[in-house]
Amino acid sequence: MVVGGGAAIIVKSDKTEVREYLLGRLADADEEQFELRLLSDSEFAEEFDVVVDEITDEYLQNDLPGDERERVEKYFLSSNERQVKLQFAAELLRRAQSRPVPRPGFFEQIAAFWRQQSYARVALVAAAVIIVAGIIILWPKSTTTYLAVNLTISTAERAEGPAVQHVKPPPNAGLKITLTIPENARGAKGYVVKLVGGSDLTIEQQTPEAVVVTIAPGSITPGTYAIQLSKIKPDNTRERIPGSYYFAVE
Repeated sequence: MVVGGGAAIIVKSDKTEVREYLLGRLADADEEQFELRLLSDSEFAEEFDVVVDEITDEYLQNDLPGDERERVEKYFLSSNERQVKLQFAAELLRRAQSRPVPRPGFFEQIAAFWRQQSYARVALVAAAVIIVAGIIILWPKSTTTYLAVNLTISTAERAEGPAVQHVKPPPNAGLKITLTIPENARGAKGYVVKLVGGSDLTIEQQTPEAVVVTIAPGSITPGTYAIQLSKIKPDNTRERIPGSYYFAVE
């Protein structure tokens, strides 16, 4: 991200990455890192919406090559929110073509509508964060304080953004994270927990429905994080469970 003329703009490489993400071309690992940045960088999220607008306009104007048009229909429009945007934009275009309306005015109407949709999405995420806020507990028979956090796996559609639980550990406190195992992944030989961009986490406790890991005080800094869960198959190989557990440390 660079700044010029008092406003943030997206660099060309970032814009290419956004387009690749929206068209389903990023690898799983790159996609996880992309979503983390989308959740933690507000300026990048605004520019992301701009690219969404551009792809929608190109689709309506039939300016996409055949392979990209197919990817728009398969990946980009898998989001209900973007389907609504497309329908709204198509109606505005139909009205614009039926009467002489200056082209800039048409795009201003679309931009205003999409901004409203973005604000609505932020409000929904904020409400979810309040509902799932963690509670503070003391680890029994230990001088170390831990903040208890309960997370469920998120498989949110592209660009809609998964719900992120915000946590604020007390000074010198660690995290005790309980990961609920999806029903279709229970009963495995064992599980492996990995912090995206980091190393495997040690499982402190395991039940048929959940695994518990702890993160020592001071080992992570404020920011947005994602945890991946894999099950160990009978042949001792790993199989990643789709989705991630998201949380943000304040």
